[in-house]
Amino acid sequence: MTLYDAGHFFHPNHLGCYSLGTKNKSLALGSDGSLTLYAGHRSPGADRESNWLPSPAGSFSLYLRAYGGQAAIADATWIPPLVIKRPPASSGTDEPQH
Repeated sequence: MTLYDAGHFFHPNHLGCYSLGTKNKSLALGSDGSLTLYAGHRSPGADRESNWLPSPAGSFSLYLRAYGGQAAIADATWIPPLVIKRPPASSGTDEPQH
C-alpha cells in the first residue's frame, strides 16, 4: 500500500516511509494472523508504528498494487478489505467512523 498526498506525490515524513508491503519485514501481525495497516497524520501508538504510513493532515490517497498475484486478483474474485476511517487516537475511542 502506498500513500500519496493531495498532489499525488509522496508525503515527506520523519520515518521516510511511503509504502507498506512485503518488503517491510517489521510489520506486526495480530494474534489471529491478520494484518492491520494504519494511515494518518498522528501516530497510531508506539506499538502500531511498524504498520503506519504517516499522512498529511489534509487529503491523501492510498494505492494497493499486486505484482504477480494469484488468480483471484487477476479475475477480481478477491476484493481488498475496506479502509475504515477512525477518529484520532486522542479522542479516547477506537470505534470506526462511517
